[in-house]
Amino acid sequence: MGGMPTWLLCHPPLLSAAVLRPLARELTAAGHRVAVPDLRATVEVAQGWWDAYTRGAAAGGPVDVVLGFSGAGVVLPSVAAAVGARRVVWVDAVVPVERGATLPSADLRRAVAGLARDGRIPPWPTWWGPDAMADLVPDPQLRAEISAEAPSLPLDLYDEEVPVPDRWPDADVTYVHLSPAYDRDAEEAARRGWPVVGDGAGLHTDVATDPGQVVALLA
Repeated sequence: MGGMPTWLLCHPPLLSAAVLRPLARELTAAGHRVAVPDLRATVEVAQGWWDAYTRGAAAGGPVDVVLGFSGAGVVLPSVAAAVGARRVVWVDAVVPVERGATLPSADLRRAVAGLARDGRIPPWPTWWGPDAMADLVPDPQLRAEISAEAPSLPLDLYDEEVPVPDRWPDADVTYVHLSPAYDRDAEEAARRGWPVVGDGAGLHTDVATDPGQVVALLA
């Protein structure tokens, strides 16, 4: 794969590729080749969702860099191994356990259980209300795209343990810290010796509203 690196951008289960399209455009404008697949169909069934997600993400073939945002972080080692990535980037994302399997935190499971209706988790943008979403994503067109495409997930998806492969390409890993919500993950990344960039003082949705900042941090 000569020339500029090829990138695979992985959206979290609670959102769609819409949240990463602005970043894809920034990377493309910088000369990179970028894939940002829609992986919503892979999380329609809870059991083994991480395996379906990995296969869906890897369907486009080998890439140089895998980037995951938010909840996609738990699957990044599997995806990176499947596509033979040379670099892996967590953007304000969950850092999985070093070995074994990652189970969502008890706090998260309690939160989604409190929101669920008839065994389904409502779309993430509806958790916050229209005023909060306007603050998180000021651009009305982008906000509408993110909101319209956000899926409703099965509640038991957050009962699934996501295994970490015994081997994955961890020689070149970067953590991009955007918001205080991911302070602990950034701290864990630093503990593992991963480079951590960004001050964590912004918003989680800066990945969509200020993608140029993310590209600059990764330069």
